[in-house]
Amino acid sequence: MLAFEDALATVLDQAIPGTRVIEIPVAESAGRVLAEEVRSDINMPPFNKSAMDGFAFRRGDSTDGELFRVMRTIAAGDSADPPLGPRECVRIMTGAPVPGDADTVIPVEDVGPAEMPQSEGEWVRFHTIPPRGEHIAIQGEDIRVGEVALAPNQVIRHQHVAVLASVGRAMIRVYAPPSIAFAATGEEIVEPGTPPRPGQIYNANASMLWSQILEARAVPHPLGQIRDTREDLQKKLAQGLEHDMLVVSGGVSMGQFDLVPDVLQELGVEILFHRLLIKPARPTLFGKRDRTLVFGLPGNPVSALYAFDQFVATAIRVFSHHPRPLATRYQGELMETVKKAPGRLLLMPCICESVGDRFQLNPIRTHGSADIFAIHRANALAILAAGVAEAKKGSLVSFRMLFE
Repeated sequence: MLAFEDALATVLDQAIPGTRVIEIPVAESAGRVLAEEVRSDINMPPFNKSAMDGFAFRRGDSTDGELFRVMRTIAAGDSADPPLGPRECVRIMTGAPVPGDADTVIPVEDVGPAEMPQSEGEWVRFHTIPPRGEHIAIQGEDIRVGEVALAPNQVIRHQHVAVLASVGRAMIRVYAPPSIAFAATGEEIVEPGTPPRPGQIYNANASMLWSQILEARAVPHPLGQIRDTREDLQKKLAQGLEHDMLVVSGGVSMGQFDLVPDVLQELGVEILFHRLLIKPARPTLFGKRDRTLVFGLPGNPVSALYAFDQFVATAIRVFSHHPRPLATRYQGELMETVKKAPGRLLLMPCICESVGDRFQLNPIRTHGSADIFAIHRANALAILAAGVAEAKKGSLVSFRMLFE
């Protein structure tokens, strides 16, 4: 059996970044990885603009207590013309263009209510004159024409979407996500909505895998339920091997009807690991045929959930050119003592809370790897090393968030 870290290293070694690039709307690009350099074709701001609601004027005309005549109001989107004359000002709104000869803006809150003009042509008194240039965003101070707005291989976040839109991009080139065929196996499962007969259960894993694939920003291709027969497995798994990745849950353990490993080998898949020194998800399988990565996940839903999150999601990030394919690990304070059998790494569901400057981890007790109901509140996985027999309350343990 392979250690957890060795298994993860094997997946990282075999996963290959994809070569396809697609063009998608900028508004749909969050979570993708940028496949081109983006340069600005505009100065930002594109003109001198007011950073405050207030009055724009020429600083050289003024001394404290000076009167200025309000000539007009400039709102965002208005023209800044015509220029100002001596001791003239304009009422101006945030984001509005500043007249070319104005060099300072005094905020409206710095003008007393008694002095506030009610209409154009009236006079306003500025008691405290701000420094020259105050409250004006200068043309091009954020970015200038031709400068790099975003570099390639950047994971696009919501702020990057705003940057792309700000430089006029409606479409953007990103690395294509992997195409992932997936299925759950077993004679005992029926689809939700179909009443189960005695001895049958609902097919929770297929829906769960579908949602995990979508959350990882990959493209799901359901193969449908696969029966525990060599013929059905050969037919469906062969279809799945035409995709970038194949993910199957169930049929990978040591039982009489666990035929997935044998059928995969018959289809030309090289099995790189099958049994791991972890709990849960010990019978997790990983293999490869040509460029297709193959994952055989345990049939119990908790095990399948964790195995996907640890291994499949990592491979998806590599394929998608994510610069940090491994999920971030943190240190958290264990809020109760946990005992475990040494020899296997334990993935323990927890409720993670941020308290002051530290994380607190409250373990969740389960009835085993089929007990998906117990972990519905979990937002973190504590990772207890294989050699650890007991982690005491108050000790710091490694954990990662579910599901980054």
